[in-house]
Amino acid sequence: MEQRVRVATTARALVIAAAGWLSIIAACDDALAQASADRYFIDFRARRSTYIGHTYIVYFRVDASGRIVEDHSDGLVPEEDVWNGLFSPIRATVREYKDDTRLPATVIYRRELSAAEFDRVSRVVRMLKASQRQWHLIFYNCNDFAIEVAEALGLWRPPSLMPPSVWVGTLRSLNER
Repeated sequence: MEQRVRVATTARALVIAAAGWLSIIAACDDALAQASADRYFIDFRARRSTYIGHTYIVYFRVDASGRIVEDHSDGLVPEEDVWNGLFSPIRATVREYKDDTRLPATVIYRRELSAAEFDRVSRVVRMLKASQRQWHLIFYNCNDFAIEVAEALGLWRPPSLMPPSVWVGTLRSLNER
């Protein structure tokens, strides 16, 4: 009799433990399903500006319902009069610029990313933001910033000495799947 009680108690304990593990596994499955439902994208964008135009990137994450839950917009922005950058390098920063949200993009190349590629883009942009930047029309301009991001993703990319709208359009042509 005593042995039957021990077996019954052990069996009950195993059932309770199994139920606990099953609920933990179900919670993990739900979390994984939610994480895998997220999708990641990057836009290489060009827009008009006072001078020749501007190239910048927008990278974002959407949830299963298609709602944007994280987004970033960055480009190389001259911090001095651009005309000075025609002759010598001028101070610049990698950041969001107000005109990038205010003015419509003229060309967009959107590409879906994996979670690892999204993280890679985030790291590259953080690195570029942390380093001292200079802008020069010929030697390092907003297209060069986008080139660094494109190369981090393993994309074929055109040379930087093009108007931004032509550069983004050419990037799209080189990398269409």
